Amino acid sequence: MKKKAVFFHSTFGTVSPVEEVFRNQFPEVQLISLAEDGILPEVIANDGVPTPAIIKRLIGYAGMAQEAGASVFVCVCTTLGMAMRDAQKALSIPLVMIDAAMLRRAVTLGDRIALLITFPPTKQASMAAAREFAKEAGHESAVIDIITVAGAREAILQGDSATHDRLIAAAAHKAALDHDVIAFAQVSMVNAANLCADMTVPVLTSLEPGIAQLEEYFV
Repeated sequence: MKKKAVFFHSTFGTVSPVEEVFRNQFPEVQLISLAEDGILPEVIANDGVPTPAIIKRLIGYAGMAQEAGASVFVCVCTTLGMAMRDAQKALSIPLVMIDAAMLRRAVTLGDRIALLITFPPTKQASMAAAREFAKEAGHESAVIDIITVAGAREAILQGDSATHDRLIAAAAHKAALDHDVIAFAQVSMVNAANLCADMTVPVLTSLEPGIAQLEEYFV
C-alpha cells in the first residue's frame, strides 16, 4: 500500500512550497495537505498561546490523518509546537513539527543561537522547542535568543516578498556579529537565506531538513 503523509498549514501561502519540496524528495509517497487560516487569529487573540479549542481541532485533523492510514502528521505552523505536544497524547500517529530538524541541528552548532521569527506569537513555541532539543543534545547551557524581524510579516502580507527577505537578511547579518548560528523559524523565511550567502556563520532554514526528517516514516 502506498505510504501517506498529511501536512497541516495555518496559512495557505506555505502549501505550494512545501508540496514542491516534498514531492521532489518523496515522489512515491501520497501527500495530503490540510489548511485552516482561522487558527492564527485565535492564537493572536489569546496572547500567543494556543487555546484548548485549537488543541481539540489539531486532534481532529491528526485523527483524520490517522484514520486515513497516514504514516505521519506534520505541522508547518511553528506557533503550534506546544499544542502539537498536547495533541500527541491523544493519538498514536506521530505528530512532527516542520522546524524540528533545523532546531535539533542548531543547538549543536554553537553556544549562542539566534532564532529569527517574523510572527511574534511564534516566540513561546519556538523557544520551548529549542530548549527541549538543547536538553536532548546535552547542551542545556546554550544561549538561545529569539529575534523578531520587525516589518517582515507586514511586508509579506502586502505581497512585498523582496522587502520581507531583505529585512530578514539584514537582521541575520546583525545577529551574526555575536551568535554562532542563525536559524530562520518560519517556512516563509526560506528565500531570505539566499541573501545570506556571504555570512561566515551557519544559516539554517526549516523547509528542506523538515521534509528530509520524515524519511524514517516511509521505510
